[in-house]
Amino acid sequence: MASNNQFVTFNNGQVYPILGFGTWKSKPGEVEEAVRVAIDTGYRHFDCAMFYGNEKEIGDAISHKIDEGVVAREDLFITSKLWNIFHQPDIVETVIKKTLSDLQVEYLDLYLIHWPMAFKEGGLNDDFIPKDDDGATIEGNGSYIDTWKAMEKLVENGLTKSIGVSNFNKRQIQDILDVATVKPVNNQVECHPYLTQKKLKEFCEEYDIILTAYSPLGSPDNPWKKPEDPTLLEDPKIMEIAKKYNKTSAQILIKYQIQRGIMVIPKSVTKNRIESNFEVWDFELEQEDIDQIDAFDCNGRFVHMKGNMHFKDYPFIDEYSKPGEVEEAVKAAIDTGYRHIDCALVYDNEKEIGKAIKQKIDEGVVKREDLFITSKLWNTFHQPDYVETVLKKTLSDLQIEYLDLYLIHWPMAFKEGKLEDEWFPKDANGVTLEGTGSYIETWTAMENLVKKGLVKSIGVSNFNKKQIENILNIATIKPVVNQIECHPYLNQKKLKEFCEQKNIFITAYSPLGSPDRPWAKPEDPSLLEDPKIVAIAKKYGKTTAQILIKYQVQRGIIVIPKSVTKSRIESNFDIWDFALEQGDIDAIDTFDCNGRVLHLNWNSHFKDYPFHDEY
Repeated sequence: MASNNQFVTFNNGQVYPILGFGTWKSKPGEVEEAVRVAIDTGYRHFDCAMFYGNEKEIGDAISHKIDEGVVAREDLFITSKLWNIFHQPDIVETVIKKTLSDLQVEYLDLYLIHWPMAFKEGGLNDDFIPKDDDGATIEGNGSYIDTWKAMEKLVENGLTKSIGVSNFNKRQIQDILDVATVKPVNNQVECHPYLTQKKLKEFCEEYDIILTAYSPLGSPDNPWKKPEDPTLLEDPKIMEIAKKYNKTSAQILIKYQIQRGIMVIPKSVTKNRIESNFEVWDFELEQEDIDQIDAFDCNGRFVHMKGNMHFKDYPFIDEYSKPGEVEEAVKAAIDTGYRHIDCALVYDNEKEIGKAIKQKIDEGVVKREDLFITSKLWNTFHQPDYVETVLKKTLSDLQIEYLDLYLIHWPMAFKEGKLEDEWFPKDANGVTLEGTGSYIETWTAMENLVKKGLVKSIGVSNFNKKQIENILNIATIKPVVNQIECHPYLNQKKLKEFCEQKNIFITAYSPLGSPDRPWAKPEDPSLLEDPKIVAIAKKYGKTTAQILIKYQVQRGIIVIPKSVTKSRIESNFDIWDFALEQGDIDAIDTFDCNGRVLHLNWNSHFKDYPFHDEY
């Protein structure tokens, strides 16, 4: 049976269908029927993994379709992956033979190392995610370099035609290339418009390594999805492009990857979606639409494995991820003249910020005492006996001995956890679990940090008036700051007045209206493009960002604009040569419409949700 598809050519000469069928999260039983439908539809590339727990059912489906005469084995291109507990070289061949047996085939077309991280070594009958007594995944002693040499032997022995990697970053791929006698042909990574992997793609192309995009539709059914996370398939801008071509959002997202030369493996178990996802051969996206989709990138990673980020081979702390981006941004900021740096453990980039700070201190650009460094205690760490441990992790990552300011990030307590646990603990329905902690007790632990000299000052973030009063009623050390969303559409006038009465400063986050937030809708107002702000900017010969920053500065509000672009970092700091007239400040004050961007309304049922009260 003929099948529509396009093909890519690996660096070893093997051709492979660019569009494949993903099987991650497809349940046994369910996946067998889905693979049969996929073969009947025309799919010939099937992406599997032992870890998915469904290779026997996939094998039954493939065998059935071969027996029916729908396809021959040589028509199919089958990928599988070596799981993290099998990095020891002497077990690699045993593991692939188990996969071959389950899939009922004599060879694979492509075999990948699933992750660069080695878990504690195990056998086929052991737990795939070995845990210690505290529930943390146990790291193994293996090296993906040694594993790669065993992978090469699989090619020599005819057990797989090609080998590659999955979830590897640039440095890790380079490590493989430095020792390889058989080059990797493929790197399978999360890739979609919110995470375009442009730099990693360019690097891989230099070495004739082709990317495969998993979660190309934004992984709408991932089990750790947060209610506030954007849904790529429902992104109004994608829907608008889909309407233009009379296609589904999924078809647009699949075609986007195909036209970039990226192999793509959408997953579905629904017959009509399986068929629809394959109907992408009768249209081409115009370059302007590809360019527009490229612009969606916001490093919006859904599969982060954050619980393993302390592993030596954790792949997402790399120059081609947001943390690397922030290191360069902090260096540029210090060179520009910034001395106040706002951080938080949950931002997942304090190690890189620490590297930037240390480099600038070592260069003699600044001394530690010149800098004012803020960080924040996350919601799963409200238990008093753990607060110091968490702060010391931040201090270690930032490579400093004390913080200038430490804030309770939110008044809401999530289910209590440790540093290695998920920071958004969920129940079976995907709802964030509330903790039993009280920010009052947390505050007492924060005071102890000051007494021990670990922080100079303490404060809060996203607290309302009542919650601040509760702190003040018991405090022996008063909060000095309340960091909150604040911009002309949400000017926080009443909360500012209350805090001023208590000698508490306001810090404004999202002062530019958070223009790069991935959940922005096309109809949402853009503060930076607001005609009234544009007119004021023109009057002073300044950018709209400079006007918005100066507005807060003249209100006596600490302001922390964010950028990773050197020219914008410099421009945002260039506000000291003018002052807004009072009439312009009064005009900007009138823009207020309670236009909150970061509402966290998925936690509105929590007892300490802060945004129910007037202010």
